[in-house]
Amino acid sequence: MNLGCGNGPQAVFKYRPTTDDLIPEANKAVTKTLTDDFGTPEALVAWERFPINYGGVKGTVASTEGPSGSITVALEGDSSKISKNASLLWVSGSQAGGKSAETNVKGFNVETKTLQLASGSSTPSVGDRFVVGFGEDMQLGRVVYMKNCMHCHGVTGDGNGPTGKFLNPRPRDYRNGKFKFTSTQSQEKATRDDLHRIIQYGIPGTYMPSFLLLGERETTAVVEYVRWLAIRGEFEKRFVEELTNDYSQTAIKDSTDKAEKSYLEKKKNKEEAEKPLNLSKAIKAAGTAFKKYVDDKELDGAVEETANLLASAWTQAETPEVLIIPTSQRVEDTLESRERGRLLYMSNTTKCYTCHGPTGRGDGAATEDFWDKPGTSVKYPNRGLHDEWGNPLKPRNLTSGQYRGGRRPLDLFRRIRAGIKGTPMPAFGDTVLKEPQVWDIVNYVMSLPYQPKQPTAVKHPAEVVANNEEKPAN
Repeated sequence: MNLGCGNGPQAVFKYRPTTDDLIPEANKAVTKTLTDDFGTPEALVAWERFPINYGGVKGTVASTEGPSGSITVALEGDSSKISKNASLLWVSGSQAGGKSAETNVKGFNVETKTLQLASGSSTPSVGDRFVVGFGEDMQLGRVVYMKNCMHCHGVTGDGNGPTGKFLNPRPRDYRNGKFKFTSTQSQEKATRDDLHRIIQYGIPGTYMPSFLLLGERETTAVVEYVRWLAIRGEFEKRFVEELTNDYSQTAIKDSTDKAEKSYLEKKKNKEEAEKPLNLSKAIKAAGTAFKKYVDDKELDGAVEETANLLASAWTQAETPEVLIIPTSQRVEDTLESRERGRLLYMSNTTKCYTCHGPTGRGDGAATEDFWDKPGTSVKYPNRGLHDEWGNPLKPRNLTSGQYRGGRRPLDLFRRIRAGIKGTPMPAFGDTVLKEPQVWDIVNYVMSLPYQPKQPTAVKHPAEVVANNEEKPAN
């Protein structure tokens, strides 16, 4: 369903380098799928498979008796949102999906629940379902995003807006479907409330400002648009990953290089060997194989599987089961609790000190190491930690009292419990730390900004471990 967004900056969605690396046949199929199912920045497409609130008031035809062009309806949403000349989209019945699927509302009587349709509209049947003003919230979210967010986060949500490259830390790249600071368990998506809170209050210590002055409708709308961008980006990522091994030019070149090397080695040893295809012929052969892949409906299957996976994940994020809600009250913030928290912080159970430093200043030994890139044996060129997007990552200086994911005790509890998504900050679930222990660490961390300067003679971690083992935290 097309959601044309009216006037606004001319813009295009960028594709991932992995998409551009596909052979022409596969590249064309992927880009066509993305355009057909998600649209362009100027003409968005609502894929109703996904849990996105595109906007509008849903309804069902209750009766067609009455004056010509009028129907009595049962509505599921706020009827005050129905305005004169609002668009009406049929989603079931004989008019759904055809050229006459969209019409306009000439008028609406709130008391009698009667819709007056524009002249010339076909008469529907009782039970036909419709949406009035479908896509209006999505259109508003797009406008708000382009005015306030695009310069940093980019049109595609890739964090490469015109201003983004000048910022440190870099703006979030939504396309992996991950957001760092959430209220959900470690493997779950962000909730609407998580995104709503970040938009309202910003992220302290970064260039992400507070948009508290945005109206509630604008904030809610841009949350849905950001979710939509994240789903579009992750769909592209996962869909392309299904094709990369067989249909990317890089993979085909690697394969032909290995085959050529093997062939030359066998020839050198005077063994029988069949000359392999050169790169040009190998790419042509892959194109033929891809056509069969499409004809056998395997491409359609990959689209369906990817869409179902994402729809399930983002739907699950809104269920109560995935929220991190403490089952016990916060341990009283006493000197004893802080000391237990300090011992845990310095223990080999958590190893917090390796990143955040013995005194919590973000200067742990891990910041001096060269780390491997995820899934490879290739090291980053620079020392220190990196996030999943490849950006340098400095552990939080806990003595500053500035916490990017929120300064409530509950926020810190969640950071420890579920980690920080897309970063090396691990999740210490119930099997590692019990709730009282997490609260002890929260109490200790929240005391650091107010403690006097630590003495130069800090206990060695091994000594702390020994002490902690003798007196385990409750």
